[in-house]
Amino acid sequence: MRVRVLAVLVLAAAALLARPAMAQSKLKVEKLADGVWAATPEKGANVGWFLLGDGVVAVDSGGDVAAGAEILKAIAETTGGKPVRALVLTHEHADHSGGARAFAAAGARIVCQEAVAGPLFTFLTQGSDAKAPTASRPVLEAVSERSILFDGVHNVQIYFLGAAHTKGDLVVYLATDKILFSGDLITNGRLPYMQSTDVDPMGWERALLALSQVGVEKIVPGHGDIGPKSGLNESLAYLHAVNGLVKKFITSGTADAALDAAIRSPENEIKGVPVTDGHVANVKAAVKAEREKASRKAASPTPAPTPAPK
Repeated sequence: MRVRVLAVLVLAAAALLARPAMAQSKLKVEKLADGVWAATPEKGANVGWFLLGDGVVAVDSGGDVAAGAEILKAIAETTGGKPVRALVLTHEHADHSGGARAFAAAGARIVCQEAVAGPLFTFLTQGSDAKAPTASRPVLEAVSERSILFDGVHNVQIYFLGAAHTKGDLVVYLATDKILFSGDLITNGRLPYMQSTDVDPMGWERALLALSQVGVEKIVPGHGDIGPKSGLNESLAYLHAVNGLVKKFITSGTADAALDAAIRSPENEIKGVPVTDGHVANVKAAVKAEREKASRKAASPTPAPTPAPK
């Protein structure tokens, strides 16, 4: 009888232990400082959140509504249930903004760069009648160049440093804690993704040069390890090298059909960067972006000089 009872107790204990494991969140949460957290969702780019005033500000939302809901749950658990007042989207790509509807439904206002405000508002209101008097309407706040949030303890700086990875990238800098949420401007341990249709390679390099002057101690990159700041210099070095190749190919008149072979040529290798298909695609996309920029500039009429007053 004792053996049977023991067996039943063992099985019951095993079942209890198994339940949390099955329901356990796959969100990897890291505490970066007092009141500051970051995480890597199973679906989507890195995210973060921090205390501000009587609530929470989140940065990016995961890849879909389910990921957004999971992030909101983690925020509640780490902050003692404080409400999320705002969600800052570093840009509109789905792996960063896909969970924004869950945040809007929870009452958070959505903050983005003004160049992408229209598409993001359309996404937030898809499938709902936002114009109905009784509908729950998301509130979207568009940042032109910068926004500063301050609660007497925390100094939060939201900046648009110009078109870079996309035409509407924002970064969030916690000046008190020297923590930077960089979105996809910076990656840790992997190549930056330069194949966005609205990428500005030269602008991206300028943005990283500006960030390199900031006293950053920890970085939450769009992708890669959370915390290390080495990705800033590594991403900047890669952008600088790629832009050097872009200038070379454009100046020499290298045809599009010849770009693949030219990029793979030993003379055009970037030290420490494997010549992968991803790297080749990055350089091709950067060449295309710069050629299109030059074409638009050439097509724009030069404004007539303003006559001198008589």
